[in-house]
Order: sequence, then C-alpha cells, then structure tokens
Amino acid sequence: MGNWYKNITTRGPSQADLVAALVRLRRRAYVTPTESGITVVFDHGSDVNGDPSELGDLALSLSADLSCPSLGAAVFDDDVLLLGLYDRGKQVGEYNSAGSSTLGAAALAQAFGVPGRAPFVGVLMKWPRLPVFLFESFRHRLLVRALRHPTWAFATGYEYIAKGEPPENLDASALVHVGI
Repeated sequence: MGNWYKNITTRGPSQADLVAALVRLRRRAYVTPTESGITVVFDHGSDVNGDPSELGDLALSLSADLSCPSLGAAVFDDDVLLLGLYDRGKQVGEYNSAGSSTLGAAALAQAFGVPGRAPFVGVLMKWPRLPVFLFESFRHRLLVRALRHPTWAFATGYEYIAKGEPPENLDASALVHVGI
C-alpha cells in the first residue's frame, strides 16, 4: 500500500497567523513552523475525508482569510497527485497527475516566489508517471524541492503525525496542534 496524505502549503502567513485562522474555522490540525515564508498545515478533516473537495475548500478559505497563496496537495495510494492552487480567495487552477489539469507551472512557480523555476516545474508536472514516477509521492517531493518548500511539505498528513511519524527533517515539538 502506498502513501495516502493531504496537506496545505502557504506562502506569507506565520505559524501564529495560521493557527489563529484554523481556530476561527474550528479545525483540528498540526501547523509547522514558518521557514522562508512557507508554512504547512496538516488538517484532520481533510486528511481523513476521501473527497479532495474538503482540502480545496480549506485551502481556499485560508487563502482568502490570510490574503496569501495556498497549495492543497493530496496523494492517493501513491497513484495520483492532486494539487489545487488558490491565491487571495480565488482558485488559480488544479493539477491531476492522472488526468487533465488547469494549473500551469508558471502560475505555481509565481505564487511561491520562484518564477525562474517554472520550466523545471513544468517538466515535473508533465512527465509521464512511468518509468520515472513509480510513486506519485516522488513527483510531489521533486515539486516541493523545485518550489523551494521545506521537505516537511512532502509525504505527511495529519494521520501520519498523530501516529507518531512527524514530517521529514522536523522535530515534532516544533509543530503546533490546533483543536481537540
């Protein structure tokens, strides 16, 4: 069985800003420290719900409430990577590694302050799954690196953390838990 996880990466708001927003929204989540303007949210409801729309709704809400770009990422059994980019309360586009997409590499790179990396991001988004991306979490890891996000934005969701598996290269004590 492959990876199953969902998370939201934001650019701009601090860990404290995201915690306050999640409290207002009555969510249960873990929030990473902010590194180079990037903070990651691991939301319980989004992680346990099989429908990716809850993840997109939360990413959109955070984007609107905090006037920032947010990227919802979901990996399903390592077979499909879904991305949803939102900026200041508007959906920019969606990416589906197994189907059609409305999210362009230039918009994704621009939203996270690395416009010069758009060609590399585009190659990663368009490259066929096999033989390079045996697992879609591999593609997600390379996109995280290309966008210069901390490695903890990859292969982690709420349930992994709750079971004692903190994000890669992050001390679990640095996470803030919001909610019950």
